Order: sequence, then C-alpha cells, then structure tokens
Amino acid sequence: MNREELNFFLQQVDSDALFALVQKVQCCSEVQVIQQSTEQTLMLPVTDPVTQGTFYGGEVLVNSAIVRVNTVEGWAMVLDQHPTRALHIAILDGAYAAEVEKEAIVDLAGKGQKLHGQMNKDVDRQVASTRVSFDLM
Repeated sequence: MNREELNFFLQQVDSDALFALVQKVQCCSEVQVIQQSTEQTLMLPVTDPVTQGTFYGGEVLVNSAIVRVNTVEGWAMVLDQHPTRALHIAILDGAYAAEVEKEAIVDLAGKGQKLHGQMNKDVDRQVASTRVSFDLM
C-alpha cells in the first residue's frame, strides 16, 4: 500500500478503529496539529465527453487537516462534514511517513480496501438485478 492510497481507504473503516490506532501513535510519538480540521468547499472539475474539455460541475464539501508526527507532516481530506475523521487520518498519514505504527496502519487501510471492494460488489449486484433481457420479452 502506498501513501497516496491511505487517505481513501482509511475513510472506509470504522471510527473506533481509527481512534484506537491514533491513540497508539500518540503514545509513542510527538503529534502536533498544524491546521485543525476545517471545512472547505472544492470546485469539482468534470470532463465533457464530447469535446474532452473540462468545466466545473459544482462544489463539494470536505474537511481537511494537517499535522506533524515527530518531524514529518501528515495531511488528510475527507468528504462531507467529518472533522474528527479528517484529523485522525492526517495523524495516521504522518505516522505512516514517519514509520510509526506503519504495519498497523497498512493493515487498517487494507481492511478499508476490502470493505470498499465489498461495497462495490454489492452495488454491482444490485445494478445487475435490475438488468432487463429484451430477448425474453
């Protein structure tokens, strides 16, 4: 698992699991909050399928946070209004880069990856159940 994937997959796991791992990181390292979790809106770029040009389709609400774990900065951005989750993921991002509890972070992100895969399979199954076979009509 690389660092770029952590943010997304850690968003998939339970808040209690995130909090437990953050506590382990805080026990064995120095964690400094550089930017508290703040709400922001981002313009969402969309690609026009006809002209291949881009335009802004609207705004998306996010929470982002920046921390320092030992001497390494960590960052997270989470969709919607989840300030605590953004702060926890930023701490785990910094810990991952600082080699603090790295194996546990990768394991937790791996669980998030499996949960995401399962959710995709469930959605695919629901969509497939609505498929119409015109040959039978």
